[in-house]
Amino acid sequence: MEENWKNYYHKGLAAFFTIAMCILFFFGLLRFNEIKTYLGVIIGILRPFAFGAVIAYLLCPLCNLIERSLIHVLKLDLDEEELGRKWDRKTALKVKRFLGSVSIILSLIFFCLVIYILVAMVGAQVVKSVQDLITAMPGYVQKISLWLEDLVADNTFILNHVEQYSTDIMVNVQNYAKENILPNINNIINGVSVSLWTVVSAAKDLAIGLIVAVYLMNSRRLFSRQAKMVVCALFPKKDDLPKDREQTVDWILRQTSRLNEYLGGFIKGKLLDSLIIGLICMVVTGIMEMPYAALVSVVIGVTNIIPFFGPFIGAIPTALLILVVSPIKCVYYIIFILVLQQFDGNILGPKILGNSTNLSSFWVLFAILLFGGLFGIVGMVMGVPFFAFLYQLAREWVVDRLKTQKRKKAAAK
Repeated sequence: MEENWKNYYHKGLAAFFTIAMCILFFFGLLRFNEIKTYLGVIIGILRPFAFGAVIAYLLCPLCNLIERSLIHVLKLDLDEEELGRKWDRKTALKVKRFLGSVSIILSLIFFCLVIYILVAMVGAQVVKSVQDLITAMPGYVQKISLWLEDLVADNTFILNHVEQYSTDIMVNVQNYAKENILPNINNIINGVSVSLWTVVSAAKDLAIGLIVAVYLMNSRRLFSRQAKMVVCALFPKKDDLPKDREQTVDWILRQTSRLNEYLGGFIKGKLLDSLIIGLICMVVTGIMEMPYAALVSVVIGVTNIIPFFGPFIGAIPTALLILVVSPIKCVYYIIFILVLQQFDGNILGPKILGNSTNLSSFWVLFAILLFGGLFGIVGMVMGVPFFAFLYQLAREWVVDRLKTQKRKKAAAK
């Protein structure tokens, strides 16, 4: 009787949760816009924590390296017996904690120093390039107009239409400025204020993110132990399983370590690769006396982070920018970019990244298009290592299923 009651209880509980999930699902569909707004507010609040998590994730290897080096220099990496002769245990623990704090501070100093060097080296030149571009833009427009007029000079009919359309465009621009821009000058000023507030807000989030990164790096081992404890509590090990069967806890920890290897290796390697490509581009374009060398190099370096499409995204607008100034230099620039991308794709990239994803070109393209369409630029960058992880999970599952079927067939015979 008691077993029947428990059976009915579990069935009723399963039915209740099924109905509740269906109601929540349809409620989510009906209130999708409101839920999206609330999620946007929550994401905005948690943005500093996201910045801090990314900074901590990137700096943890450097922090661990500095800490191990300091411990080795002070000879705190000895076994307990030898350490006891030189240090008291409590003293050694205090020294290790102090060295951990020192390693975090040195890692953050290194991070800020790298950002400062990049801004000092590139920032001023990029600002100057943008200012020169804005100043020279009317001349470029006039140059293009003269080039078009020279192109159709032999055809009076086309020339008249070009002159007429150019005059109409100027009249329309003037009318638009009088009717829309001048009356709404206050709104434009407010829009600029909003943009400035966005910059200030991003700077505030980054500053808070640095503080969050300090706490995360300081508690990285504690969080790791707590995560393992949660996994062990949710999926307790079973003693009745055969020795060749992997426990759920071991499988989760192994896959988490693999995901960390995919993400960490790919992101850190891609950042280093893009930095080197941007510096090479700056040096060569400076030697070739290309216009807007710093601006062009920053665009090439930043877009190179995006796999597959990055070189094209960066090369096309920068080539057009140089084309307006000097067509012959644009040809030289395109040739240089092709050589640079071949060097990156065949020599530098494989040396830094290795075969970190184990994906074919088709699946790399598929991952970029899928995650890029879902999550934008971030998806294009993060999609490849994450899809590589999912692909490896699916591959292992298929191989395991085939082995199981093979064993069952062999046992049946």
